[in-house]
Amino acid sequence: MLDAYPHISLRRLVLTTLTAVGLSLVGCVVNGLYFAFKRVTYTGCGSYEVLPSISAAVDDNGYHRAAWQVPILLHCIERILVTFLSYRHHQPPCDVSTHTTQAQLLWYGVLNFATTATGFTSLISLFLLSFFTSTLNFPVHKLSVILFMLSTALQILLSACLHWCYDRLSAHLSTNGALQRKRRRLLRVKLACFLVDSMAIAVGTYWYLQHTAHCMDYGYSYFALCEYIVVAACLVFHYTCVLDLPRLHIAVTCAAGESRIT
Repeated sequence: MLDAYPHISLRRLVLTTLTAVGLSLVGCVVNGLYFAFKRVTYTGCGSYEVLPSISAAVDDNGYHRAAWQVPILLHCIERILVTFLSYRHHQPPCDVSTHTTQAQLLWYGVLNFATTATGFTSLISLFLLSFFTSTLNFPVHKLSVILFMLSTALQILLSACLHWCYDRLSAHLSTNGALQRKRRRLLRVKLACFLVDSMAIAVGTYWYLQHTAHCMDYGYSYFALCEYIVVAACLVFHYTCVLDLPRLHIAVTCAAGESRIT
């Protein structure tokens, strides 16, 4: 039945948008370094830098802004869908283990809601920092960057906890060794993303404060490198979110012209 309508795998859609965001960032950075090195690495205190921050790279000119904002917009739309589906998927499973108490189910529901809330917070802050650039509205941009980094790190951690709790609650997973191993590998990837993301945020904050206080050469470049690592960790994490879900397809019916997920 699905083959009768135009459709695309949800995993392929997510991978496409994430790849577009990654390539857009790489393109803006490389293009800025090659054609406008002094402009994109300029700092107000005059320190010598070799890497631009993400804000400087994507806000260098109108072409860079469009090349960054279009993939971000598509990614945000896809993220809304994945976050909603993830919340539904992680409702307490039908085959709850017999050892599970009502209190555990209640806390599991709170954890699922908190994971979804931080996901939407991260999504909103990503949209704001991308469309309210540092040159357009610096206070909003700065606040959005801080909120994005904090909410994303918290989302990754909560998602890993939710993943672990879901596996503990689901009785059918205890009898499926292959599925258990697959989900354990996925959990390890999420935990690795959290560690990399958290360390990059901590180190990046250190170099940002050092640059602000002492205007050290290369200080802002180290901060920019940490920004790139944060983005890379987030892209990997967001792909693991769709791997949590069953294999879904987005299909558009030809007759009614309405979208549906099957």
